[in-house]
Amino acid sequence: MIFRPLTLKPWLVATALAFMAGSVALAEHLRPNHYWADKIGTPAFESIMPTSFGDWVALPNGNQRVVNPVVEESLKRIYSQTFSRAYIHKPTGRVIMLSIAYGRDQTNDTQLHTPDQCYPSQGFKVHSFANTDIATSLGTIHAVRLQTSMGERTEPLTYFLRVGEGIARGSKERNLERIRLALQGYLTDGMLFRVSEITRNPDAFDLQQRFINDALLAVSPNQRHFLTGALGT
Repeated sequence: MIFRPLTLKPWLVATALAFMAGSVALAEHLRPNHYWADKIGTPAFESIMPTSFGDWVALPNGNQRVVNPVVEESLKRIYSQTFSRAYIHKPTGRVIMLSIAYGRDQTNDTQLHTPDQCYPSQGFKVHSFANTDIATSLGTIHAVRLQTSMGERTEPLTYFLRVGEGIARGSKERNLERIRLALQGYLTDGMLFRVSEITRNPDAFDLQQRFINDALLAVSPNQRHFLTGALGT
C-alpha cells in the first residue's frame, strides 16, 4: 500500500489562518491593561485599621509578636504591602495577632500565598483545615480555619481573601473574579486578612470570629471595601 501525504485545500488553510489571526486579535483586545487598584485606590492598612475598638486595644510594638511565614524575597515579589499588629482583648488579656498582605496584581505568579501553603514551608505543621462561614452584620465571610503548630507553639488561625470585589475562598472563586474584571479591562488586586493566637484554648476560633466582626465594624465605611470588597457596601 502506498501512503500519500495529506493535502489540504487552499480555502481550508485560509480559513484556519483567518480563525487563528482572529483569535489572537480577540485575545489581545481582551487583555487587561489597567489595574483595579488604580480604580479603587491604594489601601494604607496602617491607617485603615484602628488601634482601639470595642474590647480591643493595640499593643505597643505588637507587630513584633506576629510571625510572617513568608520569606523576605517572596514578600517583595508577591506583595505590594504587608501590615501586622497585635491586639489585646481587655476582658480576658488574650492577644490576637492580625496580619494583612496586599498585592495589586493577582496574575498567576504573583497571587497571594495562603497560610496553608506557606506555613509548612517555614516549619509549621498544619493539623487541620476547615472552611467556615463567618456571619457578620455586613454579610457572610467565607473563611478558612487552620490548626497549626511549630514545636511548643500552638497557633490556630482564621483567614479570608478579598480578590477584586469579592470574597474568594478557593481557586475557583479567585479565577471567576479575575475573569470578571479582566472582561472589564482590569488586572485584579487581592488582600489576605489573617488572625491568629498562640494558645491551646478550645474557644480560640470563637474569639477570632469576634475579633473579625468587631474589626470590620470599626473600620470606616469608606475604607471597608479594601477589606471586604462589595460585601457590606
